[in-house]
Amino acid sequence: MHPPLPDIARLRPRQQMAMDCALCARPLGASGRVLGEVRHWGLPFRLWVCNPDCRAASSAIPST
Repeated sequence: MHPPLPDIARLRPRQQMAMDCALCARPLGASGRVLGEVRHWGLPFRLWVCNPDCRAASSAIPST
């Protein structure tokens, strides 16, 4: 089972545009990895993280 993806509506624009990590908001540079893809308002977004183990911004991930 995959961990839940962040709620894209709660991310900053730079996180939505894959300029910053979707979890910790640090600049990605050339080392980013794809976390997953989501749809928001009918548009596809590919979320990127600085490393696969990044969990710094768990507040962006909806609780179940």
